[in-house]
Amino acid sequence: MNLGPTELILILGVALVIFGPGKLPELGQTLGKTIREFKGAINNIDEDIKKDLGDIKTEVQEVKDAVDVRATINDLKKDVKDAVRIDLPVSETAKEAPEQAADSAAEQK
Repeated sequence: MNLGPTELILILGVALVIFGPGKLPELGQTLGKTIREFKGAINNIDEDIKKDLGDIKTEVQEVKDAVDVRATINDLKKDVKDAVRIDLPVSETAKEAPEQAADSAAEQK
């Protein structure tokens, strides 16, 4: 709504005729209070919304941190590699076992 100076003077003139010179300042005060209360209510709502959004962001970040998929996958990869890796030293008896089995099979024939 774009009001120029001519429109404002016309509106004030009509208000002066309707309400009279005694009620006009009182009407202005009431209008000013109403506008301030409305702005205050809007600011409170805005603050509540921002606070709620901040809480939601915090909760989402906590869930992201708790369910860190990359770290879990890396841990699982490491666990699988450790489980599959067999670092058993080859003992002398293990080397001799196939030779003994071959000798005993040959003797039985």
